[in-house]
Amino acid sequence: MDTSLADKAFPFIRVAPRPAKPRVAGLTIMADRGMGSHGLADLLETAADYIDVAKMGIGAWRLLSEDLLRRKIDAYHRAGIKVFLAGDASEAAFVQGQSQHFFETAKALGADAVEVSSAQAIMSLADKCALIRMASAAGLSVVAEAGQKGQEDWTKSLSYVLRQIEAYREAGAWKVLVQAEGISEDVDRFKGEFVLGIAARYDVEDLIFQAKDAAAQLWYVSSFGNVVNLDVDDHQVLDLELLRRGIRKRGVFGLLGAIG
Repeated sequence: MDTSLADKAFPFIRVAPRPAKPRVAGLTIMADRGMGSHGLADLLETAADYIDVAKMGIGAWRLLSEDLLRRKIDAYHRAGIKVFLAGDASEAAFVQGQSQHFFETAKALGADAVEVSSAQAIMSLADKCALIRMASAAGLSVVAEAGQKGQEDWTKSLSYVLRQIEAYREAGAWKVLVQAEGISEDVDRFKGEFVLGIAARYDVEDLIFQAKDAAAQLWYVSSFGNVVNLDVDDHQVLDLELLRRGIRKRGVFGLLGAIG
């Protein structure tokens, strides 16, 4: 069902419509870096309709009590938001030979998905694909990361990144997350041509792009429209939704031309 926010304030002001939740594309993935219950309640009160997936990031979930983590996951689910566990602690589980236990525990706690990445651990492509299959067998969806945190060099070989994505898809990954570092973070200029090279090979609906600054978000939405899936921070959710709705950074004339 399409929604033009008719149930929100000032319904007479037209905005660009887009599908209501549950969406299959144009997903907003929000990074939760250890938010407390009160902060989460405030966020959901204002932005729940615009968040599709909560990414429990940087391994901060390892510092929370099991009760708090479960309550947070339940709160997201009540708001129609899926949850996936990401971050360095999941890589520590791999190094310690605890991946199977990690996946089973994540599923038991109510997580919908996990991330397979190699920000800290040295991991071969075969290792990552084995983890994707293991997590899938445990009943979890998998977000597999393409690229390498802390390095810009990974963008020098588009062919290898395409090979990564293909391998992840063959192994059963739900989505492939394209790392921002090296594309829009820690670079002199945004590497749009590299992103377009990926989009020329794969449907952007099967990808998630990290976009933690306004310029990157504008580029992705302007280039791919509302089908693009973006990974943003919690304070950026409303900004991104305004951009998707044609209100922010585009201008009223463009908006009216598009929906009039």
